[in-house]
Amino acid sequence: MGKRSQRTLVAALAAGLVAAAGLACSGCCLAAEPGPNLVKCPDFAEGEDISPWYRDQGNAVITAETGGEPVYGDVASYGKITGRTSNYECFSQDVTGLVEKDREYAYSFYVMLDAADYADAPSQQRCVEISPYITADGNTVYSQGCSGTVSQVLEPGVWTRFSGTYTPSWSGELEHVVIRILEQGSEYGQGEGVMGTYYLTGMELRAQGVQDSVIQTDVPRLRDAVPGELGEEFVIGTAIVNSDLKDTDTMALVTRHFNAVTLGNELKPDAMFGYSNQKCPGTETVTLNGETLEVPRLDYSRAERTLDAIYDWNQSHPQDLIKVRGHVLVWHSQTPEWWFHEDYDPDKPYADTLTMNRRLEWYIKTMAEHFTGPDSKYHGMFYGWDVVNEAVSDGVSRYRNAAENSSWWAVYQSNEFIINAFRYANQYMDPAVELYYNDYNEWFTAKRAGIVQLLKDVQEAEGTRIDGMGMQGHYQTVGSPTMEEFAKAARAYAAVVGQVQITELDMKASSNYDGTEATREAEFATQGLRYRELYETVKSLREEGVNISNITLWGVVDKNSWLQTFNAVGGAADGKNKQCPLLFDDDYQVKPSYWAFVDGSRLEAAEENSEESGETPADSAETASPTEEPAEEPGAESPVSDIQSQEQEESPAQSSEPDTSASGGNRAGLYAALAACAVLAAGVAGFVLARRKKDKK
Repeated sequence: MGKRSQRTLVAALAAGLVAAAGLACSGCCLAAEPGPNLVKCPDFAEGEDISPWYRDQGNAVITAETGGEPVYGDVASYGKITGRTSNYECFSQDVTGLVEKDREYAYSFYVMLDAADYADAPSQQRCVEISPYITADGNTVYSQGCSGTVSQVLEPGVWTRFSGTYTPSWSGELEHVVIRILEQGSEYGQGEGVMGTYYLTGMELRAQGVQDSVIQTDVPRLRDAVPGELGEEFVIGTAIVNSDLKDTDTMALVTRHFNAVTLGNELKPDAMFGYSNQKCPGTETVTLNGETLEVPRLDYSRAERTLDAIYDWNQSHPQDLIKVRGHVLVWHSQTPEWWFHEDYDPDKPYADTLTMNRRLEWYIKTMAEHFTGPDSKYHGMFYGWDVVNEAVSDGVSRYRNAAENSSWWAVYQSNEFIINAFRYANQYMDPAVELYYNDYNEWFTAKRAGIVQLLKDVQEAEGTRIDGMGMQGHYQTVGSPTMEEFAKAARAYAAVVGQVQITELDMKASSNYDGTEATREAEFATQGLRYRELYETVKSLREEGVNISNITLWGVVDKNSWLQTFNAVGGAADGKNKQCPLLFDDDYQVKPSYWAFVDGSRLEAAEENSEESGETPADSAETASPTEEPAEEPGAESPVSDIQSQEQEESPAQSSEPDTSASGGNRAGLYAALAACAVLAAGVAGFVLARRKKDKK
């Protein structure tokens, strides 16, 4: 080949690369440029005004320091807060007027705990989080709207990066939006804490641009595949929270793949009381059974935001309706402590049972009529409601008591509140709405006996109705439960109440998974087999007559799972390890766990590879018995962001490498193939044209 031909070929190949790159990026690089950093003095650089960080410093002292080594890039400067006398004294900055309601902002920052101050601190006192608060109409809401790396247990003396998104939202007249980087000790600031020195730098908060959906539309819909196999009435659902509504890719997955949603946080008591967890949000007088009653003001706005989105979808897509599960009316967690005390004052004694019965009846009546009554906008949307959640002890076959953080039991000293909850729900809820009991570690032998007794107690009481048992399903990819343990529990519950549902399904990662690309493929493959094992067990149980009617995943995409961050409620994770518990990865692509429900044959190769490598079967390795639940304090400042429970909204930074194992139709793979083809085609075409020109000469 002559030099001219070589040059022509190189030029053609270069042009081909440019064209291919444009083609490959055309569907994945459509996001607008992020906006400017809204945070003042983000690096505490020398000579800058650091006073914007003083808002919540209290008696502490915040100074700007410079270290000998860079923290990130070439930045060696950072802020230091010391002399703290309260768990809530922290770095904080007012961003009122800078952020817009319901707009998504990307955040990132670096934090380090002082090595000496926190050297011997337990993990709950080494947890740092981004904890914004919003005040509107005199009511302050804490720790809402964040997803990503929201909280982490830190190793003292080590700089740790946080990143994620924040979507501020409020109702009424806005007063303040404040971003806090907080180390608040235990029990959400109400318990013991080190109150030590810690450091911050690199704080960014930038408005996000709009990006086209990247979800795969060339794979089967779960809402077709699962009911197609198990019956058209079968529920394949997921849990969502308000922040998901602004994530177009998450909602595209929800509306494409699921026929039901559970509201992860918005119908829990703390949300209904406007997250006014420290004090009653104000009262009003109502009439109940002919007598007046002073009751707390309810805030329907959060629940209605999600319900309105589902309502609008159903109105325009009657062929693809999405049903709703209510969660939850009575729970020892995420219920403000003041609710249980005289005059709604947590410093006064517990209210008597007669008073609490009236409060409970009012609350269930009001919730039922507002959301399911014949005049409700949402009438007919709810298929069921979790009436009581997690009222059985883990370690023994008995009810959860006051020593296990149940203020319900502290007031009643009996199961009267459980019986009454089902009685009132039966009385006031739309008869078409099923009523459930819901619990975690439900496969554990001792707890199973306690749950069975609760189901029988409710069923045998006068005036009650219970239609099913919710097995939460917070399981392990490698470990507990065995499928035999799961099956025994399902049979036992179905024998009492007739119907069993898996209501909060996710899989904690194995100890082999560290969140890196090197361990991702094997973990995803193992997890896919675990999900298939569970699904096959469900099908087998249904064939033998056990009525399992529902599988609901506790979240949509891995990065937003509640398991990504520390949580103290049952079934939670410690926040130390990266998790991948769901059916869709951080890039919204299907995983092997998805194929477990759609086409199990796609996992056969992974199973063969697992057998050849000698990996330990899921049922025999890392099997752990549940421990006593370190339940969240009802008076905590920060709600569980369940999915953050979760039950969750938080997650770690998004992976830059989408999964390619058994994912079918992976968009990144498609772009790569197209790019390669374009390069080759352009190169060949360029070379041919060059040769033709030379020949014509």
